[in-house]
Amino acid sequence: MRYRGIFFLIFSIFSLFVLGCGSDTKIQPVPKSEWKGDASEFTENFEFRVVADDSLLYEKIQDAPFSGRLERKEANGDLSKEHYSKGLKHGLQVKYSLSGARSEASFVDGVLHGDALTYDRKGRERTRIHYVRGTLARLRSPSEANGSKTD
Repeated sequence: MRYRGIFFLIFSIFSLFVLGCGSDTKIQPVPKSEWKGDASEFTENFEFRVVADDSLLYEKIQDAPFSGRLERKEANGDLSKEHYSKGLKHGLQVKYSLSGARSEASFVDGVLHGDALTYDRKGRERTRIHYVRGTLARLRSPSEANGSKTD
């Protein structure tokens, strides 16, 4: 019986020692996959870091590049909806102007790929530019993009 008490005491002290020893690793909060805010909040929370010639978006409190959705309202009232994967724009990016105009562009791994479009405040397509892996491939008129030909 006496040995059990000594064993328990030694085990307890050893356990407290092991559990009490902290590591020097920094514990990071779980990264967010969605963020909404205004331009000044964006500047407070995010930064671009150059890594291997790429400018990657990071939450300032994270060591890994940002992946997810951003919604940012500019001081002039414009609203940007952006998608990022590993710090690079990836997917459809949309910007809404306070006047009602909007622009859309698709990105793959940080470069324009696909159609970039602008619309006027009434929703009519104004321009359509086609990119292939970041290179301008073709400028198309709205009528050409809609399948009709103009002479």
